[in-house]
Amino acid sequence: MAERRGPTSIHGRLLSYLLAPVALLLVAGVAVDHHVIVNPIHNAFDHSLSRAALAIVARIHPGPDGQPQVGLPEHPSPPLRAMAGEHFFYRVSLPDGTTLAGTPELPLAPDDQSADGFNFVNINFRGEAFRLASYRTSETGDPLVVTVAETPLRRDRAVHRLDVAFLINDTVQMTAVLLIALVGIRIAVRPLQRLSRQIIGRPPEALTPLSTEQVPTEVLPVVESLNTLLDRVRDSVLSQQHFLANAAHQLRTPLTGLKAQLEVLGRDTAGTPLQERIALLHGGVDRLAHTANQLLTLARAEPSAHRDSHFTPLDLQHLVGEVIDSSLDRALAHGIDLGADSRPVQVNGVYWLLHELLNNLIDNAIRHTPAGGNITIRCGAEDGHAFLEVDDSGSGIPPSERERVRERFYRGGGNANDGCGLGLAIVDEVARVHRAQLSIHDGSTGRGARMRIDFSDPA
Repeated sequence: MAERRGPTSIHGRLLSYLLAPVALLLVAGVAVDHHVIVNPIHNAFDHSLSRAALAIVARIHPGPDGQPQVGLPEHPSPPLRAMAGEHFFYRVSLPDGTTLAGTPELPLAPDDQSADGFNFVNINFRGEAFRLASYRTSETGDPLVVTVAETPLRRDRAVHRLDVAFLINDTVQMTAVLLIALVGIRIAVRPLQRLSRQIIGRPPEALTPLSTEQVPTEVLPVVESLNTLLDRVRDSVLSQQHFLANAAHQLRTPLTGLKAQLEVLGRDTAGTPLQERIALLHGGVDRLAHTANQLLTLARAEPSAHRDSHFTPLDLQHLVGEVIDSSLDRALAHGIDLGADSRPVQVNGVYWLLHELLNNLIDNAIRHTPAGGNITIRCGAEDGHAFLEVDDSGSGIPPSERERVRERFYRGGGNANDGCGLGLAIVDEVARVHRAQLSIHDGSTGRGARMRIDFSDPA
C-alpha cells in the first residue's frame, strides 16, 4: 500500500529548489576565486624568491685566486621568515655543477632559456616540499648558477587565508541572497494567504463565490473551479429548499380544507359519541398543519438562502412589542403572565426571520409553562453586543438535553404530542444566519428555562 504523502508547503518547496543552486554557486564561486588568486600569490612569492637570489648575486666577488667567493654562511636564515619550521637553502655553482658555496646536494632547476634568467620548479628535498629557483648569470665575469629554495609554508598559508576569506564572503553573500529571496517569496505568496484567510473565515453555510480580485494568475483557475463547485452546491441546496417549501405549501391547502370539514362535522355530531374522536382528529390535523408551517419556515431559514443585501437595521425592542401583542391572547388562554423587560437596541438582520425566532421561543415557552406561570422577554445590550432572552417558569430543560433539543424533530421527555420538534431547530438556524449564538440556561427564578440569543455584531 502506497504511503500517503503529507501536505507540502510552498515556502518549503521554493526553499528546497533554491538551496541546491545556491550551494552549487557557492562552491563554484569559491573554486573560481581560488583559481584567480593562486597564480598572483605564487608569482608574488616567486618574485620574493628571485630577489633573494639577486641578493646572493650581490654578495659574490672575485677572491685572491680569481675564483668567485660568496660572503654568506652555509645555512642562512630565510628572508622575511614568518613561520616556525620554514627552511631556506641556497647554492652557488658553476655551469658544470661544481659547487662554490651553499648546499652541494641542492638540485638545479632545468634551464628553459627564460628571458630574465630565472627558472622555477617545485621539488621534494630532504623529505619536504620546496619551491626552487635557479638564476643563471655572468655578471661577475664568470658564468654562475645561483639556486635558492624555500618551503612553501608562507604561500600556502596566504592561499588558505584568502580561501577562507572568500568562502566566508561568498557564504555571507549567498545567505543574504537566500534571505532576500525568502522575503520575496513571503511577499509573493501573500495573495495566497489572503485567499486562505478568506476561505477559513467564511461560515460553513456561506456558498457565495469567492472574490477573484488580487488572486494570482497561477491560482485563478483553482479559485474559479472552487466557485463553480460552490455554485453547484448552492443550486443543490436551493433545490432542496424549494422542494421542501413547495411540499409544505402543498400540504397547507388540503389541511385547511380538512380542518374546515372537521369543524363542520364537529358541529353536526355535537353531543354524539363521535364528538371525542373528531376532537382528537382535529388536534392531529392541527399538529400536521403546524409541522407543515414549521417545515416551510425551516426551509426558508437556511443560512445559504440569504445574502448580505437581505439584512437591514432592526430595533429589537419594537420587534419584542409586536410579537408580544400577537402572542398575548394565547398566553392568557393558558393562564400565563406574558411580559417584557426590554431596552432599545439595534441589530442588523432579516425582520421576518427574527420574528419567527422570537415567536418560536414564546410558543415553546407557552407549551412548557403551566397555568399561573410567567414568561418574560428581554432585550438590550451587554458588553457592547445585543442580546435577546425568553425567560419562563416552566418545566425547564435538563443540562443533558440542552444540546439535543436543537436537533430537528427531537422532543424532550419523549412526549410525542408536544409540538413537532422543530421550534428550537428553527431558532438555532436563524441565530446562525445572524452570526448569533443560542444558549440555554436555567430560569432566572430557579425554575424553567432561559433561552438567550447573543449577537456577535456590535450593538
